[in-house]
Amino acid sequence: MQQCPRRTLLGGIGTTITVALAGTSVSATSTDGRVETPSESDFESLFEYLPASLAGEPMQLAATDVDSRLEADEPHSHPVPIPAGHRFDVEAEDVSKTVRVTSHDDGYTQPLVVLTGDVDLEGESESRDAHGVEYDYYERDDLAVAVTDDVALFADEAETLETAFAASTGETEQLLEAESTLSAAFEDRGGADSYSVHLVGDEFHLPAADAEDVEYVVHAETVLDPDTIETQYGLAFVDESAITDELVETLEGEFAYMGTNGDPTATVDGSVVTVTAERDLVAERAIREHDSPGRLRVDREFDLEDDELEIEIGRGDPTPIEDLSLELDDEEYDADIWADGHGKLEEGDTIVIDMDDVEPNLSIRLRHDHELGSSSSGTSILSHFRFEFDYDLESESLSITYADDFPLDGDEVHLAAYEERPRYRPDEDDPEPRTSVQPWEGETLDEGAEATLEDVRPGDEIIVGWKDVSPRDNIGRHRIRPPGTVRFDYDYASETLSATLELEDEEQPAEKYELLVDDEPAATQWASETDTVSSEATIEVADVAVGTDVTVVWGDSDARVGGTRPSPSIELTYDDGTVEHVGGDEPPAAKLEVQAWGEDGHEEMGLDEVIDGNFTEGDSFEIDLEDVHNVSLRYDGHHGVGFARPDQ
Repeated sequence: MQQCPRRTLLGGIGTTITVALAGTSVSATSTDGRVETPSESDFESLFEYLPASLAGEPMQLAATDVDSRLEADEPHSHPVPIPAGHRFDVEAEDVSKTVRVTSHDDGYTQPLVVLTGDVDLEGESESRDAHGVEYDYYERDDLAVAVTDDVALFADEAETLETAFAASTGETEQLLEAESTLSAAFEDRGGADSYSVHLVGDEFHLPAADAEDVEYVVHAETVLDPDTIETQYGLAFVDESAITDELVETLEGEFAYMGTNGDPTATVDGSVVTVTAERDLVAERAIREHDSPGRLRVDREFDLEDDELEIEIGRGDPTPIEDLSLELDDEEYDADIWADGHGKLEEGDTIVIDMDDVEPNLSIRLRHDHELGSSSSGTSILSHFRFEFDYDLESESLSITYADDFPLDGDEVHLAAYEERPRYRPDEDDPEPRTSVQPWEGETLDEGAEATLEDVRPGDEIIVGWKDVSPRDNIGRHRIRPPGTVRFDYDYASETLSATLELEDEEQPAEKYELLVDDEPAATQWASETDTVSSEATIEVADVAVGTDVTVVWGDSDARVGGTRPSPSIELTYDDGTVEHVGGDEPPAAKLEVQAWGEDGHEEMGLDEVIDGNFTEGDSFEIDLEDVHNVSLRYDGHHGVGFARPDQ
């Protein structure tokens, strides 16, 4: 079940907060086996590599003592916070400390990450020198990496590495020298194991204040023992008058999504307010290990004459009903109804809703509220109904017949035609349909009910909507395909592609079909040779390279009829470890990669390691694997061009 933070005030779960003024500090309670004073985490040697040129707003500067964080038994793992770290096989255990700069000025970029530890990067490198510092230089995709005896630097470009070394040797200004706000923020935290300081911009979202009133936001954490982490959340304001009791109460809500030892404590020092609490990792682990009730199941063939609809719980540990809530279409449902007498809920139990509350596209969500936030599991019922569609190209009309046995309220059913397949994007408004209608107003839809939608064109996406024409509210959909399909044949040796129309009905206007090569009209078209086309009408296009995007579209709407990315085709056989070329194209072996899968793993190699020149009919190679399942050939690393298995 998905877990997410719950941003509610601590007062809502019975926790209070104490406010101390004039710089009163917060220290951890000392018990056996715990650290009374957090140890100093020295990041100064890493900060020296950050040049002032990285300064900007909004931006984030973060530092992590990975060694110290790994001493805590946290319920989730810590990925290595470096770009493309997985591509270099860098594990958290190999890293000691990291410092990283993130820019939010134009999207999200991470121009520089500095780390120390036992890091051994794989791949080819070259020796370089910058400002008297010798280093090994690596490139991986768009990443430039420098490794010295002391540090590894990951940058978005090689020039940033040189500037970083200039900063470390004092030949250019360092970031913390140029940005006194960043320097002050780190000094104020004193010895934490991880820091994250944001210099906020106008678009930065803050839970308690307007961004323009805040200089920076800081989050710091210190491991006290394997089961406890001290965490601090602070805001530095431009004017201390912005700090109010209401603000402090809002800040305390930031700790409502974590288990804490005791009450959080707030300190106000001039224009800086900080809330401190101790994370209870024992409680966090218990919550993470608890399987919240979920995987809701509803029998599709339920009887509308029943008084209640039963919903089965498909998974979950016993959980008190008072910690659970049920939502229908985002509205909380009466627990006296849905709990059905249960004191706890677990896998195999059933909950119920009143049959009078059941309707198409009903969203059902079971939510579990806990100290880490909330977990939820949901489903929807009656979200798809059977409709039959019959399109007439000449009249551009679509006949729709309801083919299901569930009665629908015609006042809630909409028909709409969109010019292209609408895609839901949460940050954008839904597109408007070209045409829509409510043909069954005042009626009840029973099986066999009919309607007609006019002005429908090939390529249109038809939505049968419930209560709205939005694609998100659909209970049925259908795409109007252009007439016919297209068959492609490719001659690898001559780079010639033929496209053949396959039409079921009568002839069609040739001008309606257009062949595009990489989104541009090809030199040869069906309309170049005739006014009308029938089935098996074929055109040829020359100079079509492997991997070219070839598409046939229809009419002004450019509705897709068919498409391909041409590639060679090789027929292979496999016999007792030997793979043989028995027909098809004969490309250069240097273009081909062998991939073989067997019982004990897989094997990859370039075919030119065992075959010189072209891979021609009669050539063969060996596979050194036990119990081979299958062997495939890929062209240029992208296109599958041959396949064989022992039993074919």
